[in-house]
Amino acid sequence: MKTFVIDGHRHILCLEAQRMAIRLDSTKATDYLDGVHEASAEINLKKAPQWNRKMTDPEEHLGDMVTSGIDVGVLWPPPVGFYYWTEPLAGAELARLINENTSKMVSKKPEHFLGLATVPLQDSLLAIQELNYAIKKLRLQGVAIASNINGQGLDEEKFFPFFEEVEKSNLPIFIHPHHPPGAERMRKYYLVNFLGYPMESTLAATQLIFGGVLDRYPNLKICLAHAGGVLPFLLGRLEHGQSVRPEAQKRCQHPVSYYLKNFYVDSITFRPATLRFVIETMPRGHVFMGTDYPFDMGDLHAVQSVRSTIEDEDLLEEILGGTLKRIMGF
Repeated sequence: MKTFVIDGHRHILCLEAQRMAIRLDSTKATDYLDGVHEASAEINLKKAPQWNRKMTDPEEHLGDMVTSGIDVGVLWPPPVGFYYWTEPLAGAELARLINENTSKMVSKKPEHFLGLATVPLQDSLLAIQELNYAIKKLRLQGVAIASNINGQGLDEEKFFPFFEEVEKSNLPIFIHPHHPPGAERMRKYYLVNFLGYPMESTLAATQLIFGGVLDRYPNLKICLAHAGGVLPFLLGRLEHGQSVRPEAQKRCQHPVSYYLKNFYVDSITFRPATLRFVIETMPRGHVFMGTDYPFDMGDLHAVQSVRSTIEDEDLLEEILGGTLKRIMGF
């Protein structure tokens, strides 16, 4: 029987929202990675037309999916499209445009596309309002957020009402890294993506753990990009630190590995041995296939990458589609 393949990490772009954001700040609205070296910015500028075309044309997008052996794609904005830097009301308007656009794209190919909502997290109340609209009216099936909100960590109490609403709605949260700290030291060689992004995902995850967010909302389902950054590799160090440093115990009730039950990570590692380590470290059923389409740092041959790494047929079926079917409820 054919394995049903779902890609949990595919980006789309709302041109109407981008045009509005450009009017507000043309640099912030179009900069995929802020502060990169001029050489990297020039390369991104050359690649952007192709990326943008693939993120806006449902036929080309679907054609690339079919060619790659993917049945269903989970669609969400790239981090540049979250627009947290805008004023809250403008952010709410942009989020509405994006969610309407995502819903429209899903409706064109409902057997092949699932959509995630974006919300204006610069204001938690507006974020909750938009989340409810996107889920109840537009029938989107989860929410995508960035790893920090204008430099504020996800452990800030101002975001607790949002997490409470997400948990109550039994929705998965997909977190994408953006604006990593120390980016000024990673401007050259595209290190802000190579190194900064994985570290930023790990920072977001550990803030949710040590900040007590996952004790307060124990049923949250958090999906992390890029194999969880370096979270699987630092578990031992994190748990040792937690055991000897009282400041890491104040708001956190359990050892770090206890909270792996809340996290799901995609398969983007580019090395079979690395992916095997991630699969062995994460709980069973907590790894899903992702591509990071259409970007050059994505694994656009992820189906082959997973198949060439895993021999167990049940595990293969789980990673290629079963995990996401379960947590997204379809």
